[in-house]
Amino acid sequence: MAKENPFITSFGTINDETYIERIDEENKIIDDFNRLTSSSNAYMVAGVRGMGKTAFITHLTDKIVEKNKEWIVVNLSSQNDLLRSLAANLQAHSVLNSKFVEMKLDFSLLGIGVSIQGGTKISDEEVMVRQMLTVVKKLNKKVLVTIDEASNQDNMRKFASSFQIYIRERLPIYLIMTGLYKNIRSLQSAKNMTFLKRTPRIDIGPLGLNSISKKYEKIIGVSFEEAVNLAKITKGYSYAYSLLGNIIWDSEDKKDDSKIVNELIDILEQRSYDQIWNELTDKEKEFLIYMAEAKNIDSDVVPVSEIVRRSNDSRALINEYRNRLIENGLIYAPKHGSIAFVLPFFDESINRLKLFG
Repeated sequence: MAKENPFITSFGTINDETYIERIDEENKIIDDFNRLTSSSNAYMVAGVRGMGKTAFITHLTDKIVEKNKEWIVVNLSSQNDLLRSLAANLQAHSVLNSKFVEMKLDFSLLGIGVSIQGGTKISDEEVMVRQMLTVVKKLNKKVLVTIDEASNQDNMRKFASSFQIYIRERLPIYLIMTGLYKNIRSLQSAKNMTFLKRTPRIDIGPLGLNSISKKYEKIIGVSFEEAVNLAKITKGYSYAYSLLGNIIWDSEDKKDDSKIVNELIDILEQRSYDQIWNELTDKEKEFLIYMAEAKNIDSDVVPVSEIVRRSNDSRALINEYRNRLIENGLIYAPKHGSIAFVLPFFDESINRLKLFG
């Protein structure tokens, strides 16, 4: 029976065979959370779309639970009422549920759990979760909440405010949030969100080309030299790594021919770059258009002076947009006075996407 394609390209799904660990980032969070007194009970994980943020926290939480069974992991959607969703997940936990019943905690007024005869009725989400976490603490367990694609929304701000109270009361709750750079910055700068301003941030950047090469060599069965050539095509972009592996696996020719590269570019453009492009401001798009036009086919590096020459804006304004795009993880500065694209073939896509506005 033929082996199935191990390169998974669906959102947030990982395969242990193809997954590339970000060991330093993972260990930083794991070591901190497992301390007797953590330096922080929360971390923000930021990165550009498709860089592997969701896969990172999926693998991270698996490792945390595998190493220590005292953890209860609750994955929440940022689109829902987070406190209510957290309570519903805790209530559904078999060990916790029986303990809630034993202690006669009645959450029925909020539509969570069942009515308990003679129980203490709880009608406020924040109080309800506090009661639940008190039980968790008595059982010597910890709750790890993950929220993917966090942004500056009412439900997120409400949850963050309650989380801050729980931490102050020394309740065993921990939090990992992922989000795009701009959404994380917006959330941290929200009014009365001092706790979030101080929350450490882990930036998820490109994967190491050496690690990608080793995976391609082992899994696809090409020589290391050929694997290096494939890895260079991805520029370390996590989604491109999975996509190219997926395409190569199903290809008769396991090399980087033009047909394979063109298929990779088409999929990146349709499933990732189009959305990234539409999230940019007009001025950011304009900067990237100038950059794509100025890029030499033989070099990834573009002098900032060339952007200034092509634009009617001042050098100061150009630098402002340069810095903003660097902060958003779309470009980087390999050396003083120069910039380059982070994502593979993004410049080629820009030359097409600009035609649609």
